[in-house]
Amino acid sequence: MKKVLSTLLVAIITTVAFAQEEKKPFKVEIHGFVGVNAHMDTRQSATARNGNIYLFPKAEQLDAEGNDLNDHASYDIDAAFSRFNIGVSGPDMFGAKSFAFIEGDFLGDKNPNHQDVNFRLRHAFIRLNWKKTSLLFGQYWHPLFITENFANTVNLSCGTPYHPLNRQPMLRVGRQLSDKIEVIGFLMSQNDFLDKGMPKAAENSLIPEMALQAKYKSENFFAAATGGYKVLKPSLADPNTGIKTDETATGGYLAGSLKYNFGAFTFKTEVLYTAGMTNVVMLGGFAEKTTDTPEREYSAIKNFAYWADVESNAKKVKPGVLFGYTKNLGAIDEATPLVNGNGIPTHTIGGNIANMYSFIPRVKFMATPKIWFGLEWMYTVAAIGSTYDEFAIPTDTKDYSNSRFTASMRYTF
Repeated sequence: MKKVLSTLLVAIITTVAFAQEEKKPFKVEIHGFVGVNAHMDTRQSATARNGNIYLFPKAEQLDAEGNDLNDHASYDIDAAFSRFNIGVSGPDMFGAKSFAFIEGDFLGDKNPNHQDVNFRLRHAFIRLNWKKTSLLFGQYWHPLFITENFANTVNLSCGTPYHPLNRQPMLRVGRQLSDKIEVIGFLMSQNDFLDKGMPKAAENSLIPEMALQAKYKSENFFAAATGGYKVLKPSLADPNTGIKTDETATGGYLAGSLKYNFGAFTFKTEVLYTAGMTNVVMLGGFAEKTTDTPEREYSAIKNFAYWADVESNAKKVKPGVLFGYTKNLGAIDEATPLVNGNGIPTHTIGGNIANMYSFIPRVKFMATPKIWFGLEWMYTVAAIGSTYDEFAIPTDTKDYSNSRFTASMRYTF
């Protein structure tokens, strides 16, 4: 792996130097950051991406003497989220300005040969910009992750699971209706952000995920509305009968996003309604419909999420605070959760959580606009149930809390 990375770096430097010497119509820029996080959790918790993405505290797990095994603190120090990217501005194509971009980090899925070097693709796309129309092919942010409006947390998650987190291969077409209004359409597949328990469901459906988005931008104000729909084919054969099946499952989302710059500080907020959207790392997923037939039918679990963030616009010391809340609204149809041997839902993220909230104050000390040190406290409380009602909503809940204390440093280049 080290040899591959060294060869890649030499090739990049050689390419850049050659391009500069020949003065061809390509401009190549290399950017990225080196980041280091140190965090401590007061309770065992569900996380993603080498522990950098915090999800929720785990429910109690009792041993033979009644001790809660999850009532135990842990810590980690990690730099695997460091990343680099290459941007290439090229010649005009079909009357449009062309741009290509590729980015990677080291937070890919663990593999037994290189536990600490799990290189993965984040972004890889080609973009064409005409005067009022834009076209993007490749892997980029899901439409629910709006680059103009997310929380600048010290931790890496930007508010997940209250705020979506996902990058997908797509065809994206944007049209500028005026200097302030843009409308964007999306056709998408899935890559490493998959629906929980359904690894090939998107591809086997033969129907791409579809979304439509409208954005409004002015000097101090931003607003966006997003809606989307997807069709999944969870399996080729019915899990209960073993017979080939045509059964599909559907999911979707609606979201409204706002940002306003008050001068001294910036306020950001978003409201989301989702159904079966674990591929964007939000709570919910799918349950099994309650039917009289032996075949398995799926029903999407609905979820409500809200977050609000306030951050100072000061140049040297930037305090901020994020609040997030999410609630399980139940399956669309009467349904029973699909659970493993421990009673944990398998086709969901946090399917046993009735509701959850987080309070996340932070402060960043800016050495320069691109180099900072940050401190953060994330306090999370989840109401976790042991039984379910007829719509797969957790009942008989008990609150579990965790405090994550994070110190982080970023050096952007």
